[in-house]
Order: sequence, then C-alpha cells, then structure tokens
Amino acid sequence: MVKVSVLMPVYNTEEKYLRDAMESILNQSFKDFEFLIYDDGSTNNASEIIKSYKDKRIQYISNPQNLGLIKTLNNGLSIAKGEYIARMDSDDISLPTRIEKQVAFMDNNPMVGICGTAIEFFPDNRELKFPEYPKVLDLLFGSILAHPSVIFRKSEIEKYKWHYDERYIYCEDFALWSQAIRQTSIYNLQEVLLKYRWHGKNISVLRAEEQKNTAEEIKKEILKTFISNEEQINQIRERCSTHKVVKSFCGIKWLKITYSKMIKIYFFGVCILKIKRI
Repeated sequence: MVKVSVLMPVYNTEEKYLRDAMESILNQSFKDFEFLIYDDGSTNNASEIIKSYKDKRIQYISNPQNLGLIKTLNNGLSIAKGEYIARMDSDDISLPTRIEKQVAFMDNNPMVGICGTAIEFFPDNRELKFPEYPKVLDLLFGSILAHPSVIFRKSEIEKYKWHYDERYIYCEDFALWSQAIRQTSIYNLQEVLLKYRWHGKNISVLRAEEQKNTAEEIKKEILKTFISNEEQINQIRERCSTHKVVKSFCGIKWLKITYSKMIKIYFFGVCILKIKRI
C-alpha cells in the first residue's frame, strides 16, 4: 500500500503548464506515492505528454469522453489506494517538500482529516494564507482551503462518504468543505507549498459569476443549520458581505480586523439566542 495517492485531472492543459505540474510532483522529496493522472477526454496533445513520462508511479487513466471535473475527481477518490490523497491541478506547481511536510503533519495529528497550505499566485508572486484552524463560520467569508493544496485522510473519506457534489458545479470544493468541517478537523499549514498559476482560463475567471452565486447558496445552507428564519439568514449574509466594502475604505488595517470580528460576534450572538431560544 502506498502512503499517498496524488490525484490530478487533466483537460486540454497547455503543454508547458502540464509538464511543470507533473514534474513538480515527480520531483517531490517524498517518494512513496502513486500519481493518478486522469485525462478527461482532452482533444489536444495532453495524452502524448503524459505518456512520455516513464515513471512507474504514474497511473494514466483516460476517460473515453469528457466527464467533467466533478465526476473525474469522484472516480479518483474511489480508486486511490493511499493512506492520504493529495490534490493537484494540472497547471499549478507543488514545491519540492509539499507532500513531505503535509504527510508529516497528518501523521503527527491523527484528528485532522484535511490539511491545506498557503499558496502563491504566480506570475505576480502574491501570497495567500487561509485560516490556520478554520471553523464553520469562516466559510461565510470565503473559502477555507486552497483546493489544489489539500491532502485528505482516506479513512475519513470512507467514513463520512465524502464526495464532490454535482449540484455545486464550479464550487464543488467549497461545498465539500462545508460538509467536512462539521465532521473532522481541518488545518492549514501557514507556509507556501503550492504555486497557483493565475491566467485567463482559471475557472474563477471564466465562471466567476456562477461560482459566486453557487457559493452564496452554500452559505445560506450553512446558516440554515443554525437559523430557520429566511429573513434573518439574508440579513446576516448581507452584513457578512458588507465587510468587504469596509475593508477597502481608506485601507485602514485595524478597521478591517475590527469590523470582521464584529460581524462574527454578531453572528454568534444571533445563533446563541436561537439555540437557547431566549
């Protein structure tokens, strides 16, 4: 049994991006892994590029037709043999010690079911860190994990029957986090271990509006677990969104922190009142 299964779907990825992504995994300091590469019906030369690498750790799977990212990911989760499953996107770059450091953390923290990392957008070298110990509430303010940086504990996937939900296309990862965070502990290493390639073909660019609308629906579902009144849910969501406007006001750093905390206190207050039925 291998320690880690690295799951990477591919669909018409440009040759340079694909080679960079593959080589960043094959050159990891941690060696005990299988590399599941799913070609999801690419119509370019992706299959030839993948097959040109002769590393025995590569398992090349070709979908006869394009199934889409969600079905491909779920297929990968089902066949992965590793104790851990690491996600990878075909246009990103994992830093050499990424898997080594995530495996070490997971081995030493058996209560954690999912571990992500900080990321660096490139080519503009912008760093992004996620909450170190994210909680349910953090989902109301955005994603709590960088999807291509995560490593899952396979036993947790099987225990809780985690899968990517086809109802939430372009937001399938966010939907999964909203389920998993109520069932396991999630942690983010505060070190950049993945370089996220930013270009005009990112889903968050091409499908920005659909992604935003779907995320809002997921956030409403999260709130419904605390509050049943639709009007109150909408009021809280509006307040949680308003903090983004205040963030940009004069660029005052302390105001960003204060307002964000104020919203969280407000939300918790409402939830506590509802739960205690005062």
